[in-house]
Amino acid sequence: MRRLAALVVAAALALGGCASAPLSIDASVTATMQAGVVEVADAAANGDYESGLARLDELQSVLDAAIADDVLSAGKAASIQAAIDAVRADLTELATPEPEPTPEPSTEPEKPGKGSEDKPGKPEKPGKGNKDN
Repeated sequence: MRRLAALVVAAALALGGCASAPLSIDASVTATMQAGVVEVADAAANGDYESGLARLDELQSVLDAAIADDVLSAGKAASIQAAIDAVRADLTELATPEPEPTPEPSTEPEKPGKGSEDKPGKPEKPGKGNKDN
């Protein structure tokens, strides 16, 4: 979880530098991306990894649009993309449930006893004490 927190902080710092990039980025795009990073961090902190992943998808769309509009330098875009990818990998890992442990098979063979399926008990005998006869 600390690694995820560190990556989210790194993503926030990468986004924080957007305004000083050689190619300026629209303030609303920067605000949207920074708010998205906060939402991802909040979702991760609350254990809601699916919401965090959904928010990352939204951030990816904003980044893709900024790249297409040529408002980010290649270096800044690569930095933000690396942060998104790293956070996505961590959230995906955290969202994947742990497999249930399988019980280990017993090494001792079962011993059949009286009345078990392997050795049935004594059959009923007709005669003494039987009221049906």
